[in-house]
Amino acid sequence: MDESMVYINLNLPRTRGLRNASPPSLPSDVCQCPHWHRLALKLGCAGLILLLLSLTGLSILVRVLVQKPIEKCSMSAQEIMTEPTGRSAIPPCLKDWQPYRDKCLLISQISRPWSEGLADCSVRGATLLLIEDQEELRYFQDFSKREGHQFFIGLKYLKVEQMWKWTNGFTLHPDQLRVTGKDKDNSCAVISQTEVFSDSCSADNRWVCQKKPKYV
Repeated sequence: MDESMVYINLNLPRTRGLRNASPPSLPSDVCQCPHWHRLALKLGCAGLILLLLSLTGLSILVRVLVQKPIEKCSMSAQEIMTEPTGRSAIPPCLKDWQPYRDKCLLISQISRPWSEGLADCSVRGATLLLIEDQEELRYFQDFSKREGHQFFIGLKYLKVEQMWKWTNGFTLHPDQLRVTGKDKDNSCAVISQTEVFSDSCSADNRWVCQKKPKYV
């Protein structure tokens, strides 16, 4: 008995139901928002961000505007406090004292020996006038001319050291001034309209006191 095998070609059609399967549907309790709702939400978020940025910028602007007047007032106060140190500022001198440069000056109305003038200035917290330069020398020579008097200044000749010294202990420098007349013991310097000359310390002359101004 011959055994034979029979092959059958079965072309079964694929299930059309799988090809046309629809996606699973959402549960009925899930809310599906319209498209314009999502757009409105995005616009709202953008608006909130812009509002926050605007408020931040406004707060910075207000802070700057408030701070500027404070800085201006502080600067003005500082200028007022430092003004007396300027060259053009008038130093606050007491009554009867005259301002000049960084000094307050008092002109005596009586004539006495040099030692009494020195003592009078000391009682007032001052010293006899110390000439610093040629400009100051010319100023007091002009002052002597206007007043019609000559004045003792804080300059005395020391015979032991054979030199002129100021009352503050400094030696007279040639660039400051030149004292005319004889350099001898008990000689004190007197400033007149045209010169500074050596006169006896026992002679009667007016004098000029000077002291530093007190800034308030």
